[in-house]
Amino acid sequence: MRKFTVPTPFTTDFLDGLAALNAEFADSGGQIYEIYGSFQEGAFNSARPAKYLPAVNRSQFARHVSEATERGIVFNYLFNAPSYANMEYTHEGRKNLEELLGFLVDCGVASVTVAIPYLVEIISRKFPQLEVVTSTIGYVGALAGIEQYRAAGAKRVVLDVEVNRDFQFLEAACAASQVPLEVIVNPVCISQCHFKYNHYCVASMGSQSHLRGGAGIPYNQYYLNWCFLQKLQNEGEFLKSPWIRPEDLYLWEETGINYFKIAGRGLPAAEILRLCRSYLAQEFSGNLLDLLGWPHWLAFRENQDGTKLPPLDVIIDNQALDGFLAFFARRKPQCRLGCTACGHCLAWSRKCLTYNDEALKEQYIANMARNLRNLVEEIPSVTESRDAVRLWQEQAALQVVD
Repeated sequence: MRKFTVPTPFTTDFLDGLAALNAEFADSGGQIYEIYGSFQEGAFNSARPAKYLPAVNRSQFARHVSEATERGIVFNYLFNAPSYANMEYTHEGRKNLEELLGFLVDCGVASVTVAIPYLVEIISRKFPQLEVVTSTIGYVGALAGIEQYRAAGAKRVVLDVEVNRDFQFLEAACAASQVPLEVIVNPVCISQCHFKYNHYCVASMGSQSHLRGGAGIPYNQYYLNWCFLQKLQNEGEFLKSPWIRPEDLYLWEETGINYFKIAGRGLPAAEILRLCRSYLAQEFSGNLLDLLGWPHWLAFRENQDGTKLPPLDVIIDNQALDGFLAFFARRKPQCRLGCTACGHCLAWSRKCLTYNDEALKEQYIANMARNLRNLVEEIPSVTESRDAVRLWQEQAALQVVD
């Protein structure tokens, strides 16, 4: 059975949509098994900034968990930040943490996703009612890591996305692991990116309530800008990202993986349901990037004179990708050793990847390169820093759940 875990926008209509999908695909061999989410902010919160997260209160949260359970779907709470500024080592922090965990147990939360090993052991020992799941931000990409987290109390491990296409590892890990393993199906990170750890660090500081005004500390677009500049500048990077097409899930099932996580917190409910339908149906027609989140490069449309570039369309024909991922399963290339001796992704990108306007792409590249230089070279003024905090808090305040 393919078990999918998906983000929730905390609405009843969304749960009804998931229940309808589970009924429709009851005989497909897959189901939406679990939803995941967190409060918008808190001393112990998730690795996403507050401005993107639904602002549910405790009453709404408890009702949502109950309504999900009634529909046969369990709830997973995210404690997946890579750091809590050492709050877990203080009296105040531990009391805060354990009060929240007690509340989650009382609500009927089934599991928690955790990145910090110390918290894995605390929760598994003191709150055995909760299944502890190791986050992908635990960066488990070796057999030793699986065993270390299992020994600390983890009952499931979400693997580092960098091993998504390492079938030699996946086969060995599934054979050796005493706990189920899970992969994220729609990551957009650059393959083998060693900047993502700090990206998660700064993102998680954007929802920790003990930091500046209750909505965390804002950050600029350095990592987002850098990532998508690499993608636009280097042919093949869009295909090198370790995503998994709906049609190719069977390749991962053959290794022994049954848990599949769909990323997308902050997406509208309709978009998440569309993702769920595609992966349950194991088919998708159209631009693959529609499954991989919003087009981040459009955040950099503004020219130096204040005008805006037209939208740039990046298109990956999903139907033209038949056979692309089977190469990884059958040939087992070692992507961490680099691409110079392979060229598989580059060759396929030349067949499948198109832009609506090549000259416009170059203008985006110029804008993003200029913006990146400014972010590195210029010190923000006091006013700019204050405005960033104010805007961050205003954006967070808009994420109201009816």
